[in-house]
Amino acid sequence: MSTWSELRSYARDKYRLALDEEERFALIFAIPGGRTQQVVVTHFRALDREFIELRTPVCPETDLEAKAALRHNSTCSIGAIALHEGVYYLVHKALLRTLDNEEFELPLHAMALHADTIEARQTSGLDAY
Repeated sequence: MSTWSELRSYARDKYRLALDEEERFALIFAIPGGRTQQVVVTHFRALDREFIELRTPVCPETDLEAKAALRHNSTCSIGAIALHEGVYYLVHKALLRTLDNEEFELPLHAMALHADTIEARQTSGLDAY
């Protein structure tokens, strides 16, 4: 999947998209225990190359201390916690040109489960995302 069009086509064929726009799409994953987690995949350019960003909400800023988020980043294998407009997200970026199925699927599924685990822990079990 070396182009955005190929990635979108792959995602459309494999998943039911919750959002399908020109430069982004979203998937909602069923998490064990009846929970769900949305992951948004966005296409962007940087450093004269095409990239994708996977982004999934974790919890409101008020539910996670900044130091705890930074400590988490030092041990996180895929993605990092980022703060945007009062919400913490788990974010992962990848170069599109060399992206293969596994490089897309592994972080996609791992991030959905991991973000939901953090959300459940930090919000006393609420499932807002």
